[in-house]
Amino acid sequence: MEFRWTIEEARWYLIHALGLHGYGYPPGEEGIRRCFADLNVLQLDPLPILGRSHDLVIQARVDGTHPGQVLELVHRERLGFEYWDKMLSLIPIVHFPWFRARMEAGGNRWEREREERLKRDHPGALEAVYAAVKEHGPLSSAELRERGIAQEARRGWKATRVANVALIALWNRGRISVTYRKNFRRYFDLAERVIPASLYDRAPPTLDEFWEWLLLKRVRDAGLLPLRGDADSWPPPRGVRRSGLPERLMAEERLVLVHVEGVKTTFLAPPDAEARLEEARRHDFDGRARFLSPLDPLLWSRKALRELWDFEYAWEVYKPPAKRRWGYYVLPVLYEDRFVARFDAKFEASTGTLNVLSYWKEPGGLPWSHPAIVSAFQRFLDYLGGERATFPDGGKIRAA
Repeated sequence: MEFRWTIEEARWYLIHALGLHGYGYPPGEEGIRRCFADLNVLQLDPLPILGRSHDLVIQARVDGTHPGQVLELVHRERLGFEYWDKMLSLIPIVHFPWFRARMEAGGNRWEREREERLKRDHPGALEAVYAAVKEHGPLSSAELRERGIAQEARRGWKATRVANVALIALWNRGRISVTYRKNFRRYFDLAERVIPASLYDRAPPTLDEFWEWLLLKRVRDAGLLPLRGDADSWPPPRGVRRSGLPERLMAEERLVLVHVEGVKTTFLAPPDAEARLEEARRHDFDGRARFLSPLDPLLWSRKALRELWDFEYAWEVYKPPAKRRWGYYVLPVLYEDRFVARFDAKFEASTGTLNVLSYWKEPGGLPWSHPAIVSAFQRFLDYLGGERATFPDGGKIRAA
């Protein structure tokens, strides 16, 4: 099955499929619950610049949220668990039995290699840490340090403690799970004490079944997944695209191919994509501008951004300052189905000031003084708990 869309239709489909159009989530915790379930994954990142990335993903879709609220709610209500999906991610807890297959197969390859080095260089450390969690959990690396458990120095990618490596190795294997975070520090407990028994006791699928399921999930989570290129958007293992799996799933009509007028790239989509496009068309735009996280699912595919929106974006936070084109922590601005600007900013909590370091209007975009952008900054100030935003040209926006 193949669909042929215009660029406008592809844009409408994506913003609807990714929760940015036509949903009207309620504010606060109920909106977070619904949005998290719809998005099906939140990529995690530790940098707390304007809140963290997962907080920013939710604030673009749900009013009345604040930095730190998403992880606290999801762990408190056992709505999700942390594991490898789109890199380190927060995943709806109903998917745990599927990911159990990857855990039991060794999890992330790089962490598995670190585990083997740990066993060779520090025999007994892994089980010592597991025993401590079993007896005293939930525990973080700080409590293990206080108890003097596995505190030898371990030098690899960076200097760390054996206990820290052991915790991640046990988590990677699914033997322990993150039960909550405090100031983003992970607290671990035995997986069977974190995951509800109805999910923990369920038999996992085979690893091949898991990779198939994960590809179907990733296509839905990304909205449109380029059939060629854009390797970072695809799920592991790296050879999945050469394995014949995408072609088999298309032959079985469990995935469809989307051709976009005037665009070379073809995209994979779920089989209900045309019905979802029609649903998107039934909703008028709400007149809001939205500030997107650098790790928002709409930005996963840089190829789709270029070819469907003519929008170039690179997250430059890990680049040396001299090599940055736009800035340290730049957020794209989406208005209706267009990218209209991007800005770099820092928040001073002590003064309640959002310092907009630079604001770039896209060709045909909107200035910061446009009413829709002003309103978006006011909502953003509410999210941050701020009082004012300042701009390089001397302009100011005050909280509503």
